[in-house]
Formats: sequence, C-alpha cells, structure tokens
Amino acid sequence: MNARVGVVAAAVVVLAAAGIVVARQSDDRPTATFSERPVTPTRTTPSPTLTSPTRTTATVDSVGQLLAEKQRIVAQNPLYRVGRLPASRCKEPSVRPTSVANVRRYYTEYVACLDKVWKPVIEKAGFTFVPPRLDIFTGKTRTLCNVQDSAAYCDGGTISMNATFDIENYRKYNKLWTRTTMAHLVAHEYGHHVQRLTGISSASATRTGYLNGVDAPLQESRRIELQASCFSGLYLGADRSYFPVSGSWRQRWLWTISHRGDEWGTQRDHGSSKSHSRWTRRGFDAGSPAACNTFTASAASVS
Repeated sequence: MNARVGVVAAAVVVLAAAGIVVARQSDDRPTATFSERPVTPTRTTPSPTLTSPTRTTATVDSVGQLLAEKQRIVAQNPLYRVGRLPASRCKEPSVRPTSVANVRRYYTEYVACLDKVWKPVIEKAGFTFVPPRLDIFTGKTRTLCNVQDSAAYCDGGTISMNATFDIENYRKYNKLWTRTTMAHLVAHEYGHHVQRLTGISSASATRTGYLNGVDAPLQESRRIELQASCFSGLYLGADRSYFPVSGSWRQRWLWTISHRGDEWGTQRDHGSSKSHSRWTRRGFDAGSPAACNTFTASAASVS
C-alpha cells in the first residue's frame, strides 16, 4: 500500500466512524437561522425531518481535508484562547417591557453592552468585529428573520426579538421571569453572532452537510445551540457584580435556564433542559469562552 492509498484508507475509517457520508456538497451551506421557543409551547413529538443537501462525488482525501479544516474551526477556534471575558459594567436596563418602544429600548441598551464586551474579545482572537443588526417586531409582523418566535438570529447578522412575547409575559405571568428570559435570550442570540464572526457557525453548517441520518445533524445543532447559551451565561457571569446577578434575580434566572429545552419543543435540536442549564451555568461560572467548547464535549453532555 503506497502512502497516498494509506491516507485515503485512514480517512475512510475516520469518516465512517463519525457517521459521515463520503461525498462533497456542491457548496458550503450558508449559516443557518436559529430560533428560540417560548417556555411553554404546545407539546408535540413529530419525527424530525431533514433535507439532505445536493452532493457530488469527490475524492475521499479532499473530503477528509475539508472536514479536518472545519473541525479545527469549531474545536480549536482562537476564540477559546482569549482568556476571561471582561465585565461590561452595565446594569440591567431599567425600562420594563410594557410597550414595544420599551422593549426596543431594553434590547438596544443590552446589545450595546454586549457589543462593548465582545468587540475586543473577537478582535483579540484575530477576527473582524461587525455589530449585529437589531430587529424588534410584534407577533403580527413578519420579521426580518421570517419567523414568528420569541427570538431568532438570522444569517447576515440580525438579532430578532419578539416584543409581543415579552409584553404578554410581563403582563400575564411572573415579571421577574420575564426579565430573566429577556436577558438570557438576547445574549443567546448574540452568542450566535459570535459564532458567525468567528466562523464557527458556517463550519458547523458544512459539517452538518456530511452527517448521515437524522440523529447526527440534530446533535450538531445541539452543540451550536448549547454553545450560544453558554456564551449567554458567560456574559452575565462576567458582569454579575454590576448587573447585578444576585439575590432573587439570580434565583429566577437559574430557574429560567433550567426550564428551557427540547422537552417543550418539536425535535431534539436545542438540547434538554438539563444540558441547557448545565452549559449556561458553566459559562457563568467559568468566565472564559474556552469553557463553552461544546464541539469537544461528549455526546452525552450535549443531549
């Protein structure tokens, strides 16, 4: 067996073990749209459906090289080496979600604080920082992300937040829960923006295109979503003394992050409530993006 054949054979073994189809996409897929669900949606359990990408034949070694490159981006990203996240020194926005204007003001202030922290971190990691666009919409308005959900991040860099969801929750349910949900969700969607700026989301989308079956792509989605929640906890943990994240606010936040998960969704694409709580608290406690590397974590830890 010559050296080239040996490399190809080794690649086949590695890819087969990972459940990856040895065929190349015509193009890397664009960054996916990520959306969040309300805490208590209707419980349904349909079978997940995923559309297989168009594939063309390619040599095994070129596929192996492509996937190795994408693996390095998601698992060894320079973002993981920037050290502790600095505190924004921002307090929780004082405005309450009693109107669309107030919701817009809340998120505008919050995103400005997220920009303040993440800009130097992104640049330290060697990437170009571009602030996200903020879209505040109502439940009756078609959004820039083309979804009707509590929150979403769209390819192109838009964070979209549903003002109707926040206003109704604040009026009808626990007011402190509404505030902790708003704080978590906007920082989670910003986490997707961080993934986009550092190449993690596009690399993960390419990896997904080579995954076989239904379960493997869903697990990849959970790695992306749980990392975004870890980034959300990371920001709040760094700013805990100024926000502040303490007392009854912290207790309600802990309850909030432990009551979001696939148990209330339609498919296993975001992570269980147990995994969601664990990864969000891990970011909060650790203080560094390195703690949010879901791509080197075991399958059980991203269930």
